[in-house]
Amino acid sequence: MKFEIVTLFPDYFTLSLKQSLVGKAWEKKLFDISIVDLREFATDKHRTVDDTPYGGGGGMVLKVEPLDRCLNSLGWSHREDAAKRETEAVIMTSAAGDKLTQDRAIRYSLMDRVTIVCGHYQGVDERIMSLYDIEEVSIGDYILSGGEPAAAVIVDSVARLIPKVLGNFESAIEDSFMNELLGAPSYTKPSEYRGIKVPEVLMSGNHAEIRSFRRAEAIRKCLERRPDLLENAELSDEDLKLIRSLKKNIDR
Repeated sequence: MKFEIVTLFPDYFTLSLKQSLVGKAWEKKLFDISIVDLREFATDKHRTVDDTPYGGGGGMVLKVEPLDRCLNSLGWSHREDAAKRETEAVIMTSAAGDKLTQDRAIRYSLMDRVTIVCGHYQGVDERIMSLYDIEEVSIGDYILSGGEPAAAVIVDSVARLIPKVLGNFESAIEDSFMNELLGAPSYTKPSEYRGIKVPEVLMSGNHAEIRSFRRAEAIRKCLERRPDLLENAELSDEDLKLIRSLKKNIDR
């Protein structure tokens, strides 16, 4: 798989993407990342890629011409055919975009190539959206000074799902949101600290009971912190019975 990141600040990614497991996987060539400097596609001596918005207002807007030349140089044609879009995607980081979810990260991880355009200050000239089939993606309901942090988040969330990136792929499967639920509480050594003990079931070696315990705790955590997740989760009759029981305790 290949990531391409179009940015005004290529140095931002020099360290940020070379840390932790994702950085090690990049070094092992389990996927490739190309950092593309948008200023290379400007035509004036000042390498101008943004300008003030028509209609007035604060901030600067990314110009359509250099971005068009950049995407074209990467092999993207105007309005790609649907068949190719199943294996490749252009993403624009944007506060107005669809929320980055685990399902979306999984979909991107199965692609051959993902090109991420880092959004910019006031925005991007809207005409680029008419020229290319671009997916706008947001990582949350807040404002950033640029799309670089969001691009790094997208790469991390997608890359860790690529086979062999995580030493134990089971870790990815059991992640929070992977099954529409938050993850169960985690514990490690020592088994007791300041009088607080690790739940005995986790040290029992009984894998069936451990799975059941973790499932119940994940549901409990969702009910307490993100009850909205339970609305779309696949729940068994046992899960629903547990939820009813937990809700009774909460109502008390």
